[in-house]
Amino acid sequence: MEHDRPMPSTIARRVVRLLCAAGVVAGAAVWVGAAYGPGLLAARGSSAGQTASPRPPEATPGRNERRPEVYPPPELVEACSKHAAAVRREQKGKLNVISRPPFVVAGDVALARLDSYARWSVVRPAQSMWKAYFEKKPTDVITIFLFAGKKNYVPYAKRDYPRGNQPYFGYYMPTDRRLVMDINTGTGTLVHELTHALIVYDFPDVPTWFNEGLASLHEQCSVKEDTIVGLTNWRLAGLQAAIVNGALRPLRETVTKRDFYGRLQGANYAQARYFVMYMQTRGLLRKFYKHFRANHAGSGADVKAVEHVFGKKIEQVDKAFVAWVKALRFDRR
Repeated sequence: MEHDRPMPSTIARRVVRLLCAAGVVAGAAVWVGAAYGPGLLAARGSSAGQTASPRPPEATPGRNERRPEVYPPPELVEACSKHAAAVRREQKGKLNVISRPPFVVAGDVALARLDSYARWSVVRPAQSMWKAYFEKKPTDVITIFLFAGKKNYVPYAKRDYPRGNQPYFGYYMPTDRRLVMDINTGTGTLVHELTHALIVYDFPDVPTWFNEGLASLHEQCSVKEDTIVGLTNWRLAGLQAAIVNGALRPLRETVTKRDFYGRLQGANYAQARYFVMYMQTRGLLRKFYKHFRANHAGSGADVKAVEHVFGKKIEQVDKAFVAWVKALRFDRR
């Protein structure tokens, strides 16, 4: 993934002393400050006018005006702090732990490396998704465990998968809002599972095909300040093979059948990912998400949403989508 890092914020303070013509010293101070909290940057400033002019009254929100949202709220910051302390006690010093509300990130890597993961592979993608898609943000603590290799990842994963078959890269446990990763396999799975953890607050009834399609899109992506752009990845080969072999089912069936994790699971993931990416390249993904979120209920809602956004029958959309997929290339280097 590519990360464009923001310029660091600065704190400046300057005092301006004004001398009156009569020789009397009058003081006026200008403060430019920034109050920092995890995930929050609030700036406050005041400027002095001429001493002979009264200060204008401060503007106050009208009855129908909404104050800017403060996120994360103090109670969530406190909850994350307490949870981070609890994780430290539970792990008995075996893991480093960082609180970045609404996230608590723990891992068996050096603190500086863990902080880098938290900043650029958790908080930054989350902020981009909130700006691009999700209007509602988490109200609970989301815990993320990052293990550098199978040595510590597999024993931990066995707690959640006692019968074996632990996911190779990582997984998300929605029951307690917990992500677990073998981070040595890359950060793509982390952003994939992070998408699942965030979308549920904004679109709780999101159909599986779109949930997995959007999450899979973020497996290989470029993260900007206000957007997150999916790129081609390893799933393309399987999708193109399914097209050549006539094994790819119609798009109408994929978005209406509720059997995503059935025998065609691999092809379903690839088809959903690249259809979401197709909407992205056509500049329709944000529009589709917002329309679909508001109109996802009822029989045939998925098909109606696709046809509404594209302005075409889904069969026409499907034909153009397949032609687009055939022309794609993925360089594994």
